[in-house]
Amino acid sequence: MREKPRTLGTDKNLRMPPRTPGSTEVIYGRNAVLETVRTGSRTIHEILVLPQHEAEILDTAGPVAVRVLQRRDMERIAGTEHHQGMAARVSLYRYAGLDELFRYRVVVLLDSVEDPQNLGSIVRTAHALAGAGMVIPEHRAAGVTPAVVKASSGATEHVKIARVTNLRAAAQKLKENGFWLVGLEADAREDIGSIPKFDKVGLVLGGEDSGIRPVVTSELDMAARIPMQGTFNSLNVAHAAAIALYELAVRGR
Repeated sequence: MREKPRTLGTDKNLRMPPRTPGSTEVIYGRNAVLETVRTGSRTIHEILVLPQHEAEILDTAGPVAVRVLQRRDMERIAGTEHHQGMAARVSLYRYAGLDELFRYRVVVLLDSVEDPQNLGSIVRTAHALAGAGMVIPEHRAAGVTPAVVKASSGATEHVKIARVTNLRAAAQKLKENGFWLVGLEADAREDIGSIPKFDKVGLVLGGEDSGIRPVVTSELDMAARIPMQGTFNSLNVAHAAAIALYELAVRGR
């Protein structure tokens, strides 16, 4: 195995390399770090690992410096106990331009999804089931943070995500570029399984509490519901996204 520089961090001697404030962030989680390394989606300044993970990361880190830490230092730097023994100091996430999504067959538009875990789960599902692009609002919605990268198992580093100031205007642009917009609403008359197969489809999902706002609903070509049994009439938005993406993008392909 090739040798790489390493430093064993402790509360007493840990020294992080200098950085420009606001220019980097620390992502954490095994898959999040490994996918970031594999895709080359960001500049990686330093990889941080617990001793038991050093051999694994050395095989994939390339020229990136690897720093070996004690657990208490990893938790302090990552800001969480749920780091799975790996973290990395990387450049900030680069959002895509909306026009970069026009070539996709499936785009997911999220209207005010605020929970990072939900956003991360939807990103992972969108990539795995449909190779989809995504659009999220800039305000009153979760952005791509280290928690989202972890929740997506690193899928954020594969998916092009556009962050827009006006979701309605973004929806209009997608329609101008051949997308049919289908909104998921609990009280819609159409069953998701009855929606026709479109060459290009935009799946619109509402926030955890408010659903799709009327200003965005006005741009839908059609609304659909997921049929349910029992006493519940709605699903978690991440679960609903998985079902809808399967129906719209996978079945009948």
